[in-house]
Amino acid sequence: MTFETEFETRHSDCFAATGFVHAGVLLALTEMAYARFEQHCGIDAGLKPEHVYAVQRSTTATYFSPLRWQEGARIRVHTTEATERGFSQDFEVLSAAAGREVARFTHRWVWLDTEAGRPVTMSGEVQRLLLRG
Repeated sequence: MTFETEFETRHSDCFAATGFVHAGVLLALTEMAYARFEQHCGIDAGLKPEHVYAVQRSTTATYFSPLRWQEGARIRVHTTEATERGFSQDFEVLSAAAGREVARFTHRWVWLDTEAGRPVTMSGEVQRLLLRG
């Protein structure tokens, strides 16, 4: 399933004085969308301790059109793969005002235990929750 969330964008999100949202901000919005997605899925402290974080192993991005800061961003999240070693997600970034596609990101994630500095094996239950969305 696809999860969808929306964010306001601000003038301070712009690249220089262009009025267009910086690509780095779009990337950050996908990370914030993942945090909302995780909550939506019901992944809580019983399934993922507070010292465990999703960290990107790799990211690809394709940009289609600029996003004016006044438009806001709508982000659709879809998990395409989940295994005990990590998961992959597609993020479609749209203009919240116009519905126009702005960019697509694909993130390959692992869960990192920040206390031990090691990846965390993901249970079958977590994998199902991520895939179900």
